Amino acid sequence: MLTQQPQIVDEIWPEVQLHGRTGRLNCTVVRLNQNVVTWYHVNFRQTISVGETIEVMKNEVIGGLKKYEVQRKKLGDRDTFMLIIRRLRQEDAGYYKCTVRIQAVNNDLWPTKLGQLTVQASPKIRISGTTTVLQAHRGHNSSLQCSATGIPYPNITWVRLDGGLLPVLPTPVAQFRSERLPLVNVDIQHMGIYRCVADNFIKPPAEHLSQLLVFHAPRTRVVQNSVGQAQNRRFSAKLECIVQGHPEPTVTWERVINNGRVRITDNQKFDINKQTKDLQNLMAMESWYSLKIINVQANDYTTYYCIAENNFGRANSTFVLFETTECQGANCPSLPPSAATSTFSINPVFLFPLFISIEVLLL
Repeated sequence: MLTQQPQIVDEIWPEVQLHGRTGRLNCTVVRLNQNVVTWYHVNFRQTISVGETIEVMKNEVIGGLKKYEVQRKKLGDRDTFMLIIRRLRQEDAGYYKCTVRIQAVNNDLWPTKLGQLTVQASPKIRISGTTTVLQAHRGHNSSLQCSATGIPYPNITWVRLDGGLLPVLPTPVAQFRSERLPLVNVDIQHMGIYRCVADNFIKPPAEHLSQLLVFHAPRTRVVQNSVGQAQNRRFSAKLECIVQGHPEPTVTWERVINNGRVRITDNQKFDINKQTKDLQNLMAMESWYSLKIINVQANDYTTYYCIAENNFGRANSTFVLFETTECQGANCPSLPPSAATSTFSINPVFLFPLFISIEVLLL
């Protein structure tokens, strides 16, 4: 009778494993007798095993063990066929079908159950769907995108690299969870680097840096607007100018000569430089420029200008170089040890009362 035919008696419990680990699916059959149990990969439409024999043509050996193996355990009239899949890859994930092939019975009546194998994977950023550089106009709305893959699907969290608040509505926040970071009423203070972090609790999380640039006219500020230095002693003076703007401004220097402004060029007298190191005093998208005046002379004492210009406008900052009697600045020479040490002498006349006092105490 049909009730005496083999049956799959237990559910095939879902298996969840990390990438690279080993997955196991159990199929338990009663009254198997001379019939055969098979495992079949539904997604690949491929038979993996018939009984304990692996049917996959390429059953590679990994670390001394084969990729696929079926272990049979018998307990009374129950037979459990455990499908073992080693060194799990993403393509191993999916549904596996356990079937009991009953002799002389139409295959439509063969007992069948499905088991699911999930292969967990750490997050990865999808560059094709992720913003690397975004250029926006002031006052406009825009957004940054961060797309990731991973199993389970990762959460995406945005933060600003400088620790500032994210310009979202209704209230700016320190963190924002979404693939899309909406930027509302973009302004200059929003420029900078934004980090998206994809995390599904499978280590390591993935992250990506997105840069927001806002078109605007240059801004300039000075480190010190007046600088002093002694003349005719081979000392140098440095004027430092911090510039911001997008597109990146062109920076030039000028000085006042005979009530007129004259362009300064990089030569033996003037050294014009742009700092390339990250400096803590810089805000987002600022650059540090310097003008070094070598071997300061009397005719170098005047007003200097740092000028920044791009398609959206022009800005400048003013410096005054004035005369001092001593060297000023970080590059001044150190005093020799003889000059740094104070010397003194004692007149023997003052020692005579001291000798008398000592003799009286000894008595």
